[in-house]
Amino acid sequence: METSTLCGLWGWRPTWLQRFARKEIYILLYSVLGAVQGMGHTYLSSVLTTIEKQFGIKSQEAAWIFSGNEISQIAFIFVIPFLTRLQKRILWTSIALIVSAFGIFLCAMPYLVRDKAQYEGGWETHKVSSKDMCGMAEKAEDRDSDICKVQVIRDWGGLALIFLGFFVSGIGTSFFYSFGIPYIDDNVSKRNSPMALSFIMAGRVLGPALGYILGSTALKVYVVPGGEGSLQEGESGWLGAWWLGFIVISIVTLIFAPLLALFPERLPTEEDTEAKRLEQKKIEEPQSAKDYVTETINCGKRLLKNKVYVFNSLSTIFFLFGVVGFGTFVPKYFEYHFRRSTSSSGSSGGMSKALGSVVGILISGAVLTKFRFRSRVVAGWNVIISAGGVAFFIIMSFIACPRLEISGHNAMTPVSVNVSPVSPASALASCQSSCQCSQSVFSPTCSSDGVSVFFSPCHAGCSEVRRENVTISGRRVERKVYSSCSCLQNLEANITSPWWMEAEEEDDINSPLVIAAKSIGQGHDQAIDGYCPFNCDRQFSLLIGLLSTFSLLGSTGRLGNQLLSLRAVEPRDKAAGLIIMVSLLSLLVFLPSPLIVANIMDNSCIEWGSNCGEVTNCVLYNTDAMRHTLCYFVAACLVLTTLADFGVWWNSAHIQLFDDDDEEKKEDVDVKIKGEKNLGLEMETS
Repeated sequence: METSTLCGLWGWRPTWLQRFARKEIYILLYSVLGAVQGMGHTYLSSVLTTIEKQFGIKSQEAAWIFSGNEISQIAFIFVIPFLTRLQKRILWTSIALIVSAFGIFLCAMPYLVRDKAQYEGGWETHKVSSKDMCGMAEKAEDRDSDICKVQVIRDWGGLALIFLGFFVSGIGTSFFYSFGIPYIDDNVSKRNSPMALSFIMAGRVLGPALGYILGSTALKVYVVPGGEGSLQEGESGWLGAWWLGFIVISIVTLIFAPLLALFPERLPTEEDTEAKRLEQKKIEEPQSAKDYVTETINCGKRLLKNKVYVFNSLSTIFFLFGVVGFGTFVPKYFEYHFRRSTSSSGSSGGMSKALGSVVGILISGAVLTKFRFRSRVVAGWNVIISAGGVAFFIIMSFIACPRLEISGHNAMTPVSVNVSPVSPASALASCQSSCQCSQSVFSPTCSSDGVSVFFSPCHAGCSEVRRENVTISGRRVERKVYSSCSCLQNLEANITSPWWMEAEEEDDINSPLVIAAKSIGQGHDQAIDGYCPFNCDRQFSLLIGLLSTFSLLGSTGRLGNQLLSLRAVEPRDKAAGLIIMVSLLSLLVFLPSPLIVANIMDNSCIEWGSNCGEVTNCVLYNTDAMRHTLCYFVAACLVLTTLADFGVWWNSAHIQLFDDDDEEKKEDVDVKIKGEKNLGLEMETS
């Protein structure tokens, strides 16, 4: 057997290892690695808000920091003349993934080398201390100065490490997609290629869902595991373990990536595959640098003249331009618009959407393998899906939750003041002014009426704080309870006890806490850490349902799109075509799209946090503006996608997706010729 079809490395190719030289084993391993690669981007999305808080950066700054992955992939296009001629592509892909694992690990280094003392008992720059209460002697400026003496929040050195980590990881991603997919497409027959590719794409789709789940799990752990004291998730001093998932992803990559290097240059098979044909042709390789450049230019010209490749590339670019930026910030959208917890906002709907996509891809693989549709049928279905996506995001723009209102906070002009006629805004402002509240830390505080939200306990006029077991959403949890809140006393609230003390069982009615609440002005002068009760579950469930449906239907066109892209180009140009697409997507999509959506998010901000006189991350958004701008932006991108898909449909009639087409035509011709010969013999005989 030829060395090119044997598993192993260099001279080490043991007999027992050859049983693994099968397309099924490669598909399984490649799918697992694809899932791990897919986890990286969505894990970043799920912890993005926490990283913004950790480093005190805006969304636009965060998008730039994490653009390292795209910048390295853009650089890939300049080495096409050399990469397309690599002989042991799977080996180099394995090496690149190992390097990528170390890059991902670098992203956790800013935490690993950081002094952990600042996190003990709560994140110091965001904790609510006695100095943040009303009636303290210090002026607001003095309190802000004290915070600055503790720590300057921005760590540009740490952010540079994260940028470098993503830059290095982008190398592995480029090799993985540019060489991995052509390898399996070349080593299976065109008849079986759709099913094989569907399993690989299903793994890539499942990965992002696992990334969201990993992010959700990590954020439920305090940034220093075990160092939170009595602090719980949802309180102002809580910071999730954003660094933890990077270590997990890097370790899993290091476990599986070396196995990829053991696969041969060509899989041994009896099927008629593209890899066999290319090996038999023995195409003459360029001998000089000039020849390499000339061949690369000729390859570029062939691709540019290929209308299906060009329109399909435009379709992919427009589609991802809208979806990638939206997907990057969708956990943040869930967190602020639907007021989900930081840990749940990333995983919300992630698995259901992923399962829908996996089912859609596998169904499309089975259907295409069985029915072998013509190229125009496949392209036409993509037009329908894109047009449906436009309608979906327009509908999504109408799924809204009530906007958050902050009582008496004049800095936020778009937000209405929630006070009664008995206590006009001027009286509330005067009360807050006498407290000399700091504007540097946003610590949402809900009054006892369960309606009025204040910027901080100081803005509510609270002068005392204690920790109590309270009932929130039917669960008993320990939270901070503020009392002697002078700015709440005149709020209109016909209550017998604070909302977090509502007795769910008869035994609770006579509890000391409820009795104490009733004895102190019926609890009107109390407040609790966090937002007021908020129920937007119906709208959120509707949105998740629509997203899952769109994911299911949309995924049925992804495999057909990939097949059209692979079949539209000559076999020798597959790798080059994918390398160019990876670089173009990084340059035109993955780099600018998150920046544009980050700008949309920042423009909808109505209250910025501050630290040491420097503006940090946004703490409050105009969610209506956020929703409309995001949805219409994605819908506009999908309109362009629909037009490009129509261009693919118009020009795709000549594309042959399956070898069976030629075989059937040949059989028809043979039958026709044989019939003519038989007819001629019969005429001669007669």
